[in-house]
Amino acid sequence: MTHRPRGVALVTDSTAGIERLAPKFPCSVVPLTLEIDGTLYKEGADLSAADFYRLLEVAGSPPGTLPPDVDEFADVYAPLLAESESVLSIHLSGELSRTVERAREAAVRLGAEDRIVVLDSRLAGAALGLLCLEADARLRRGESLAGTRDALERIIDGIRVYFSVYSLDFLYLGGRLDRVGGSGSREAEDRPILSLEDGKLVLVERVIGETTRVDRTVELVAEEFGDSEPLTGAVTHAGRRGQAAATRMEELLGGDAGRVDIAFSLPLGPVLCAHTGFDVCGIAVFPSRLSAAGR
Repeated sequence: MTHRPRGVALVTDSTAGIERLAPKFPCSVVPLTLEIDGTLYKEGADLSAADFYRLLEVAGSPPGTLPPDVDEFADVYAPLLAESESVLSIHLSGELSRTVERAREAAVRLGAEDRIVVLDSRLAGAALGLLCLEADARLRRGESLAGTRDALERIIDGIRVYFSVYSLDFLYLGGRLDRVGGSGSREAEDRPILSLEDGKLVLVERVIGETTRVDRTVELVAEEFGDSEPLTGAVTHAGRRGQAAATRMEELLGGDAGRVDIAFSLPLGPVLCAHTGFDVCGIAVFPSRLSAAGR
């Protein structure tokens, strides 16, 4: 792993997908843990997205997820503090996981609260990965830690995440989404579109069919940002139908007629997929004027 000597070291957690995005990306990754039928796996290190998909198909009970413990964060931070002036640690939404809480506890344990900046991204998955890319781009061009953090906060405020799932059952079982009432056909309930608001999962609406969920997501992006604002984005997917939907979304938003600069498209990681189930398709987008990575 490459670090920035006497600069700012970058840390994130495994839900960002950074290791799959760029194996040599100069960012330390603290893994979350999955429990599947009594066996514990570290996301990324022990369990890839493809391996998890196969295990989930035959699992006897719903998988569980655990945040890193304080010791794991301390073990990552300590050598970075010896090499660098400070650490910027960017993590999964505190509304969805205790990961960011454990990171802050580790900074206190090391007596390094003044050198370790822990940022609650209020995001997850591809959106978190985008934020890490932006942090790296700004630090590489010499921006200060304070300036980088302010820029990331502006992106967090401006980013929008939309994703569809086959069913809400996994989110209900994992306690990540409050049960909501409503009417509609069974088919409509099988294509919910969700978003993140202040780090919390919210149900946007239900639609019918694979094509409709893609078209409606594209419409939601246009409704939020208008028809002319250049955007930077990332796509995520899980399962065969989810991947097909993601491909079509990329074509509509990032193709010749599109206006979204798609930074990457990745399979949804095991920890997040444990709470969404298969056949996920999603996108995170924010105004390109806020981006440093593409400049």
